[in-house]
Formats: sequence, C-alpha cells, structure tokens
Amino acid sequence: MLVDYDHPESWPPTVITLLDEHLDLLDDWATTRRFATGFQYDRVVERLGELLRPHDVLAWHCSRLMVHERVSILAEGMDLPSADSLMRRIDAAVSSGAFTSEIAAQFRLRHQAHSPTRAGRIWFLFTRPCNDDGVEDFLRFWGGEALYAAIDRDPDLGPVLRSVGVSSVVEAAIPFTFFQDSLGYESHFARQFCAWRAGHPYDGVPHDRALAAIPANHICRIVTFDDPDFESLTGCDRYFEPLMSAPLPPPPR
Repeated sequence: MLVDYDHPESWPPTVITLLDEHLDLLDDWATTRRFATGFQYDRVVERLGELLRPHDVLAWHCSRLMVHERVSILAEGMDLPSADSLMRRIDAAVSSGAFTSEIAAQFRLRHQAHSPTRAGRIWFLFTRPCNDDGVEDFLRFWGGEALYAAIDRDPDLGPVLRSVGVSSVVEAAIPFTFFQDSLGYESHFARQFCAWRAGHPYDGVPHDRALAAIPANHICRIVTFDDPDFESLTGCDRYFEPLMSAPLPPPPR
C-alpha cells in the first residue's frame, strides 16, 4: 500500500487502529506530558514503525535537473550520490554546453560530495514540498547541496549553477525499508495523526535518507517548473525570490 503522510485518513487500517488505541497517550506526550512516559511512547512508536515497514511511502526529492538527467531518472531510477557520480554529472553538463571546462574545474575543486551527510544517501520529504520552507535552494541551484553549498553565493560560480537545468521535483513511491536507521519519521506520523484527529494542522516536516538506489519502477513522475502542478506542489509562488521560469543562457565561452 502507498502511504500518503499528508492524508492520514488513507493510511493502512492497522496503522490507524494502533494510533487510535493510543491516541490519548500520544497526544499527552506531544503536549503536557501529564501521564505518558517515554517508555510507553517509545513502544507505540516502535510498533508504528513495524506496521509501516511493509508499505511504500509517497516521497519527494527537490532538485534542478537537465533534460538528460530527467530522462535518466525516469528510465533508470536514482543512484546513490558520490563524488564520482557528481564528476560524471559535471562532465555531461560540459558536453552539453551548459558551462565551460574552466568552470567545471572550479566545481571539481570546491564540491562537498564526500560529506558523510551526502554521500551514499538520497534525501526525501514525506510531506509535499510546499510544507517545507527549506527547499528553495535545491530548486534554485544545479548540482545538489554537495556542489552549491560552498559556492552558491560566489559572484562568478553561483550564477552558473542557477543557469543550468530546470527546477524539478522527483515524486516517488519508496519502500519504508529503504530508510534504514530511521531519523524519526515515525514520531512525525504519530503527531500528524493526533493533529488530524483533533482537527488542526501539524507543521512538522518529516524527511529521511534512502540508503539504497531507487529503481525506476518506484519513480512516479518528475514535476518541472512548467508543469501545472509545480506551483501548488512546491509553494514557489510564496518565495521571496522567485524561481526562474527557464534556465539562463549558458555563460559565454
């Protein structure tokens, strides 16, 4: 079953039953903590993780992608990032005329693809990107955080990263088992459920990193800037700095 975090009414019946049975405890732990203990809460959340594990979760990865990159993801899926894969992306961008080999040399020197928070993991949101005000730069700069984090404000290199590709959101249906060693998304599910039952929103932003490559059959679609769904999916109409409607022309050679 495909689990949509944003719509608790559609969650698996076993999950809803568990959370309803412990609703008072979960709500107390998230608010006043008058009677709920950490041990009680942890047991429920552990059981919640067990019940979610056989299912897939609807998830979103925000990026800026070139045409050949979108084609590759739809045909072959998403590989785990690495310094080598970033070098291949840079080489392909140079071959397509996106930027010069001289600029590429700077990218190769200043990337952070070896960072343990980036290598070997693909980050996904479990809520629609419009609920996260931290995704703007992913949609604004090409190459991923491993490339833009150190140079996005560089007066020469930053504009190049803005000029490459198109703002894109990869929508995928990913087995929960791909998110080993959870960062705590189960607690978000519990609090989302409590808020839904109480009739008010919960503003948490559940996210986690897949530690396995995502096969093509788990990619639902790629929503690009020119897609009618892009604005509502990302909330980009509320950005202080608007996204570009199309890539800038490549820098002069």
